[in-house]
Amino acid sequence: MARNQKRVAVIGAGVFGLSLAVALQKSGHNVTVFERHQYDKNKYEPDECEKVQAASVDVNKIFRASYGKKLHYQRLAMESREAWLKLNQGLDDALFVECGMLRVQPSEKLGALEEETLDNMQRDGLRGTQFVKSNADDRTRAERLGWGAKLLDFEIPDRTDHKTFDAVLDSLGGLTRCSAACHHYYKLAVRAGVKFVFGTEEGAFESFIEEASSVVEASKSKVVVGLKTRDGKVHKADVVAIAGKSKPIPSAGSFSTQLLPRLSYHLESAAGSLVTFQIDPGNTTLWDKYSPEKFPVMTWKSAPRAGDGKDTGSIYVFPRTPDGVIKIGYRGIKFTNFEKAPDGVPFTQNGQWSVPLPYDDCKVVPPQAEEAIRAFLSIFLPEFEKADFNTTKLCWYTDSLDNSFVIDYVPGYANNSVFVCTGGSGHGAKFMPVLGDHAADIFNNTDNAASHMRSHWRWREDSPRRNGLDEGPAGPRNMGRGLE
Repeated sequence: MARNQKRVAVIGAGVFGLSLAVALQKSGHNVTVFERHQYDKNKYEPDECEKVQAASVDVNKIFRASYGKKLHYQRLAMESREAWLKLNQGLDDALFVECGMLRVQPSEKLGALEEETLDNMQRDGLRGTQFVKSNADDRTRAERLGWGAKLLDFEIPDRTDHKTFDAVLDSLGGLTRCSAACHHYYKLAVRAGVKFVFGTEEGAFESFIEEASSVVEASKSKVVVGLKTRDGKVHKADVVAIAGKSKPIPSAGSFSTQLLPRLSYHLESAAGSLVTFQIDPGNTTLWDKYSPEKFPVMTWKSAPRAGDGKDTGSIYVFPRTPDGVIKIGYRGIKFTNFEKAPDGVPFTQNGQWSVPLPYDDCKVVPPQAEEAIRAFLSIFLPEFEKADFNTTKLCWYTDSLDNSFVIDYVPGYANNSVFVCTGGSGHGAKFMPVLGDHAADIFNNTDNAASHMRSHWRWREDSPRRNGLDEGPAGPRNMGRGLE
């Protein structure tokens, strides 16, 4: 075994786990990934039999470089975009689709977030990639560069002056084919030498294997020396890395907080609402109109505000897939499901924490989500306003305190024996080609890491609970048990 090489057990074979595993293996470690779902057999396609709830198993995710004042994420997105384009080379079907992203505003004026984004794009010499609909020079430039047809006009409802919503077309944006990308990275990992253990018993995390530490460290009396899977087998490791969900919990599924309760302060399981429509290829008008060649990814940050005036978020839509599926997501209210927390969880709210609903309860979306989506359709996709949904589902994410990931060694364990790399694969999917490299840098070098994301992703014990995580079980987003 080479000097400094470690045996690393990665729990979870989604966006975070795959990207981390490839990067760690390439940096000289011996990596094994544990995953309860048979992704090696179903190629990361949604599988009704396995009841997969992982956000990584999804036909598409948004790619964006627009981050307002968060210049560090803009730069990470640009680094990732370059990597996606390299991955596309030689593939029959692109993993990153450069269809652009149209960010429709709540009114005929640009919002503050867009102004901040444009400022940062200007700062990095990227302003020419952005086209503001209300800016005559930008429209002319968009026409000249072939983007003009995607600067779509939509009239503001209940106005007599026929004003249209302003919008920004980001030519850097588009979509990633998430399931296909995960399957691609699985194959890359295998070629790099990463080992995989799949299966509901043999691949499912059951518990850490802990021993007393031989080195006395303040409040670090235990060292993790491996993990036990649900089939009872013990797997030795120098570091166990939590990078997703793998442990089956019959009543609720599982996310990172259930695997590592110490994360319960930092992360919360929350659900976005997804619906789809199916376009018949024989309907050539709709097939052409909503193709990625003609239609961009589109977002509208104008869901109705909550009673306290808080912004309740946005709705987004993708161009149709090659199979004719149009997916619409409502992230206005990220629903929670609070239940009694197990004994020993270090952070709870009134003795409860949010966990995903059972798979069968996630096949419908709450009335608030359907109402918001129908209002969106009436303005932006009128052909589907009265149409039946093809599918509906809740997609569970792990929301963090500030929408940044948690990638760091976990305090409380000696010898840096537990590492965490998580925080929402919906957000993380766009960074998949570079996420693991930054995480591996932190894994290998901690505070000496070269990654500019180190300070943003570190363990944040004293950060205030915001981003809705402060609401708790009494908050308006809590669905309780079931959706009946």
